[in-house]
Amino acid sequence: MSKNPNEYAELIDRLANGYREAQVLMTANRLGVFPLLESGPKTIGEMSQSLQVTQRGLRILCDALVALGLLQKVGERYENGEAAKHCLLPSSTASKSAILLQNARLYERWGKLYRVLKTGQPVADDQIDPGLRYSEADFARAMADSAKAIVKTTADAIAIEGTGRMLDVGGGPGLYSIEFASRYPKLHVVILDSKETLEIAGENIRQAGLEDRIQLLPGNVFTQALGGPYDFVLVSNLVHSFSEDDNACLISKVATAMNRGGLLCVKDFFLEPDRTAPAWAALFAVNMLVSTEKGDCYTVQEGSSWLTRAGLVVESSRMITPQTGLLLGKKP
Repeated sequence: MSKNPNEYAELIDRLANGYREAQVLMTANRLGVFPLLESGPKTIGEMSQSLQVTQRGLRILCDALVALGLLQKVGERYENGEAAKHCLLPSSTASKSAILLQNARLYERWGKLYRVLKTGQPVADDQIDPGLRYSEADFARAMADSAKAIVKTTADAIAIEGTGRMLDVGGGPGLYSIEFASRYPKLHVVILDSKETLEIAGENIRQAGLEDRIQLLPGNVFTQALGGPYDFVLVSNLVHSFSEDDNACLISKVATAMNRGGLLCVKDFFLEPDRTAPAWAALFAVNMLVSTEKGDCYTVQEGSSWLTRAGLVVESSRMITPQTGLLLGKKP
């Protein structure tokens, strides 16, 4: 049944105006509005002095944040709303402040999508606002924010023996390794990532008290000797950064480092066979277009072909959230 023409117009308006809410949120996060209000309500005058912004601009921004439900306004004073208290303070266990900074960086890239389509080249780092350029450590912190909500769900969905060795390829801030090592007291883990990223992982591992069972291996997965053999290999949110051929090489390399009977899990934003759903993955593929030379989102069928070519037996695949899937294979 066709929709009322007004519904189509509303859909287009909603899509076209989404940047407004996103930019208000990301700008407030970048300025530090929410942590400033952690100590209590403040006036625009008090806030503008601390944030070094104009009073007119800050008043307009804060009123918009109230309209979005992120701040509350009592008289002339503003304070954090419940969503801000839970998710927008760096001190919160559910904080999204680091991933929002990453989104602000990506916003710069997405604004150049038209040019990317014309040139076939991703947006270079020197085309980003200098104030938003970031280190690998910044990216690792953002990925930690992103992983918090799904790390336990991922571990729940993967059955491992828990007595051998695990390789976490591109393990970033180490949250997945920490979760598996915490669940399986006899498991020993190696995290492979860049030296700078592993500094953040090291901080998290020390806080978890797992230095004796989680080893850090700095290097590039395509060139670094992996050691092993491993009983479980996790490749999480990595294959979308590379081409199909590169991913086939990656999976082949990790397969050679596995024990017979070892389990490989590829976790990523998998697409349906026609590549148009889930919407999250279809849009994330655009993110890879503006950010990388060869990255993309892939179907389970494409991922399965990499496992098969590497001599692994595909065991299963499943979605663990509306946007995230797991592809499991064993080494015979």
